[in-house]
Amino acid sequence: MHDCLVPDAAAPAGPEGQGEAGPDGTVPSAGGTVPAGDDGATTGDGTTSTVDGTTPRADGTGPSLALAPAEITARKPLGRRIAGLVVSLGLILVIFLVVIPQFADYSQAWDAVQKMSPGWWVALGVATVVNQMSFAWPYQAVLPHLRYRHGFMETQTTSAISNTVPAGGAVAIGMTFKMFGSFGFSPVAISTAVATTGIWIMSFKLGLPIIGVALLAITGQSTGGVVGAAVLGLVVIVVLGLLLWLVFRSPTSALWIGRLGDRMLNWALHFAHKQQSDRVEQGVLHFRDQTNDIIRNRGMLLTLAVLASQCSVIVLVFFCTRSVGITTSQLSDLEVLLSIAVARLVGVIPLTPGGLGTIDAAFIGMLTAFGANSSVALAADMIWRLTTYFPPIFIGLITYFIWKRGMSKRLYASHPDAVPAPAVTTTAPAAQ
Repeated sequence: MHDCLVPDAAAPAGPEGQGEAGPDGTVPSAGGTVPAGDDGATTGDGTTSTVDGTTPRADGTGPSLALAPAEITARKPLGRRIAGLVVSLGLILVIFLVVIPQFADYSQAWDAVQKMSPGWWVALGVATVVNQMSFAWPYQAVLPHLRYRHGFMETQTTSAISNTVPAGGAVAIGMTFKMFGSFGFSPVAISTAVATTGIWIMSFKLGLPIIGVALLAITGQSTGGVVGAAVLGLVVIVVLGLLLWLVFRSPTSALWIGRLGDRMLNWALHFAHKQQSDRVEQGVLHFRDQTNDIIRNRGMLLTLAVLASQCSVIVLVFFCTRSVGITTSQLSDLEVLLSIAVARLVGVIPLTPGGLGTIDAAFIGMLTAFGANSSVALAADMIWRLTTYFPPIFIGLITYFIWKRGMSKRLYASHPDAVPAPAVTTTAPAAQ
């Protein structure tokens, strides 16, 4: 969905991340409307999600399984934020002005871009539109009844954040809670969606280099010296898969994983003279409780949505490389696939907004290592950035103001996406 990230905005009226208070004093939630201050927060399917038998509060107090948007977006000290911005900008400038010119020529890259045919520009335009449209699909898979226009609005806005703000992922998640909350979804449903889509997308990024290396080895082609990255990805996926299997296998195994994590954390805290805690155990149990139903009932749909969305990115990369003159005789499709897979794996570490600079250097380096002309590889990267980095920024600004306008007119409070849970009525027993 997002390989990308926009400035923070004012929170909607009403409880943080829960949406606007309705005209009757209620607050939209995933299971319908909850009276303000009432002790109930429902999941996307209208059921109350708990671990310890207590009920999360709609006003955010008391036991809650949802991530707290206020905690996610807690601002760092001004000095640290400025230092982070300076470091990010400095790294971007060094990569584009010092590192890349050491092995590629910008003027030759620009010449390759100018030689592109009109047909390729049309194909790139279509692929770009499909790619941007696909961002919302994974969220639609895990948030029942999410309208596509609202999903598109949220993903474009938060993608604009992550593409322009250093370490903007946290800010983007905070905006995710605000926007989806305004559309009627509870914090529990939103945190579940964020967690599951994040795990699925990260698994794809880790798994793609493995697939690429395996296919190149099977077909007898050079792996470009990235076997190490594939092995690392394989180890991470195996460990992550085993942990997830144990978490969802049973409450007992989930409890064991949580306590094991706490023992490791408390061992580290001992050396830092910090107080011990059971936060890992509680976090694992909360995560299992939130996501169990989603993964069981909508896991396949989420998998297909993430595959479709990520494949749209890969197709766009193929168009970018072929349009500037990198032919299949120079680089096979598998080599292009492995190049972008490794580059995106490098971008997992958010050193710069949207991986600007770091992903580019890795992508150009991989294409060159496989045999492409370095300047033409730079041209392919320029086109890739043109079609993936900048569109969400401009579209995101528009969708943000559309959302704010809808908030001011209370459109989302009056027509929430989340479907209210069926009312449960009880009849008093007849007097004997």
